[in-house]
Parts: sequence; structure tokens; C-alpha cells
Amino acid sequence: MNLEQGEMRGRVERERVVRLATVDDRGRAHVVPVIFAVDGDVFYSPTDKKARPPKRLRNLDHDERVTILADFYDEDWVKAWWVRLRGTGRVVGDGPERTHAIGLLDRKYPQFAGPAYAEDGGPMLAVDIGEWTGWAYSGRPLGGRGWWPWRGRPWRRSR
Repeated sequence: MNLEQGEMRGRVERERVVRLATVDDRGRAHVVPVIFAVDGDVFYSPTDKKARPPKRLRNLDHDERVTILADFYDEDWVKAWWVRLRGTGRVVGDGPERTHAIGLLDRKYPQFAGPAYAEDGGPMLAVDIGEWTGWAYSGRPLGGRGWWPWRGRPWRRSR
């Protein structure tokens, strides 16, 4: 079933890591796992300070499209779900927006050490989310055999 907006937001916000995809200069997907915080329709993810910006930031120079995927898989497929965010990426350097994003990340990840990142961390990747799409299995409630009609029955080969 398609997820409602509030349900998608709740699922994404509870996740600790998501996959973020940008498009490189050759048109290939560049996918990396990232930590993040979401504030309304803005997604924030920190980057390391390096001599050269991380590839996900360099990719924005020629293609600002970003896709983010939060998902959950379980062998019991009734529990499976995913939420995809699509938007426009931008780099946030020093300033109030970066400070705000650092505060969000500090509250979500106690180990983040925001004050140290504020001084020594790299720029923040921000994504202005334009599209939320989500899906989760919806059917009979779990219990008994679940939604698989053959689960719990002995396997018999047809003749």
C-alpha cells in the first residue's frame, strides 16, 4: 500500500542510515550510505572536510538531482517497506543553516559531536525534497500462517 505523508516522515526520521544517490558527470548513479536529519522538506547530511569535496557534493556541480532511499527488509515480507525522497541538492557552507543542521544531527546522534564538527567538519549537503513516495505491505495481520497460504502446510509435490 502507498504510505501517507505522516507515516513516511515517521519511518524516515526513525532510521539511522539511508542511501543517498547523486548522478556523476558520466550519468552514472553514485550511491552512498549517510547519516542525516530531516527538517520539514529539507534533508541534511554532513560531509568530511577534505582537500577535495566528496564526490556526492562534486556531482551537484553538473546535476542537482538527488534521490534518498530509506528501507526495511525482513524475511517476513509483511514487515517490508521503503520510502524514497527526490529533490534538489545544494551545498551549505558556514552560516545559520549549517548551525541549525548541526543541532538537528546532534540531537539524533549523541556521538556526532556537533561543536567539533562545527569547527573541523566539511560542508553540509542539503536536499530540498520535492517528492515523497513510500510503500509498505498491507494485508492480513500477522499471526497464524500470515499472508502466505502455504506457510505451515507440509510441502507436497503435484503429480
